[in-house]
Amino acid sequence: MTNKPPVNNQNKTQKLVIITLIVLVAAVVIVLPNYVSEPWVADASQTDFSPPAPAVSPSAAAEKTKYRQDAQSLLAEIINIRDRLKDQAVARWGDLQFRVALQGVDQGDEQYRYGDYQKAIDTYQLSLDQMKNLESVAQYELVEAKKISLTAIESATVVSGAELAINKAELAIAIAPNDKEAQILVNRASKLSQLITLLAEGRYHSEQNDLESAKAAYEKAAALDPQHIAAAAELLIIKKSITEETFRSHMSDGFVALNKIDFEQAFAAFNRAGVIYPNHPSVQQALNQVTSEQSQLLVDQQMIQADTLAQQEQWQEALAIYQRLLLTDNSLTEAKVRKISVSVRASLDRQITALLDEPLSLTASPAFYKGNNLLTDAKGFANPGPRLRRQIDQLDKALRASQIPVTVIIQSDNLTEISVYKVANLGTLQQASISLKPGLYIAAGRRTGYRDSRVEFEVSEQSPPGPIVVICSEKI
Repeated sequence: MTNKPPVNNQNKTQKLVIITLIVLVAAVVIVLPNYVSEPWVADASQTDFSPPAPAVSPSAAAEKTKYRQDAQSLLAEIINIRDRLKDQAVARWGDLQFRVALQGVDQGDEQYRYGDYQKAIDTYQLSLDQMKNLESVAQYELVEAKKISLTAIESATVVSGAELAINKAELAIAIAPNDKEAQILVNRASKLSQLITLLAEGRYHSEQNDLESAKAAYEKAAALDPQHIAAAAELLIIKKSITEETFRSHMSDGFVALNKIDFEQAFAAFNRAGVIYPNHPSVQQALNQVTSEQSQLLVDQQMIQADTLAQQEQWQEALAIYQRLLLTDNSLTEAKVRKISVSVRASLDRQITALLDEPLSLTASPAFYKGNNLLTDAKGFANPGPRLRRQIDQLDKALRASQIPVTVIIQSDNLTEISVYKVANLGTLQQASISLKPGLYIAAGRRTGYRDSRVEFEVSEQSPPGPIVVICSEKI
């Protein structure tokens, strides 16, 4: 704290000297070149005035003026570099070389005062080169400081490592205050001691197999310095260990449930393990074991249930059970054999039901022949149950009824030509009777100059239709 005022005073003095020198240079260049030959930079310690110098030639004066200008240009560049080096804390990494360069500047000043401008220029140039070299050294020192600090941050396990990281990070920020990496390193290094403590705490808990406490410590370390590689690695390892332990716990729960024949809980536990490691072979093997044991336990009950349904002539339901069983285990021979007979009965039941639901379709020859064949097959079973006997009776009646014609009355106006699609053309008529088998029909009427007329009607044994009126009365 006590050294700062002298430095500031020195800087102010130097700036004042420079401004004075610039003013003097202007005066020398404009006024004095033709009148003096002595150096224009006077020694600050001198109190006596030199005697007037003899007049010099214009060419000599111009030469001296050129030397003075060159010297001043070098001095200005030296001052700029000197100030930059001071801003980069040169005293911390290049103090000796910097002082040597400054001594060269002092030497050049002496030579300048005595009018030996060429030597002064050479001396200034040497100091300038030395300072430029120091600027290159500054970049090297910056890179090295950041590298050493980063290495110390990532590898430090004791306080001494933290101190090294802090010292080098502070050196880097001193050299380059605006360097983003240096700023980050200073921030990270300041937290390193606390991070080292957290990592040690995490390792201790890990050795005690207290994984959750270890995880908590590593999470704090990672949050403290998200860029710390070791902290992130330790956290990843402990999380993996916790995941492994959780996986083993779920697998153990699954086998305990399986031993208790609690298939639902076993499936749930093994599936939880599968969420952790979806492709783990042990999970799939365990699930297969649950499925196998569950199937083995349930197959007898389902076979009994299917047999009961078959005895009740609920063929579709029985067939569905056998199909599910075979989907679970296609090696069930008894289920395969029973499925064959049940499939035949289920198919027959389904076809007869479809015909009985649409009895009018039996009018068509293909449906009629199919119905006859189904009736024959149904009567071929030795011990038909109540349902099949009822279906045989209903189908027999429906087949016979489908072939009994029903008289239908068709009425018109003697002007409309009448036809029944796929049956007959009746021509014009007032009223006519026609015999039709039960079914759906369309009567159509045509008359020149009038719009066609269509009438759909149904013929059945139970409900013969009333008169069918077909008249074209709407003119076109």
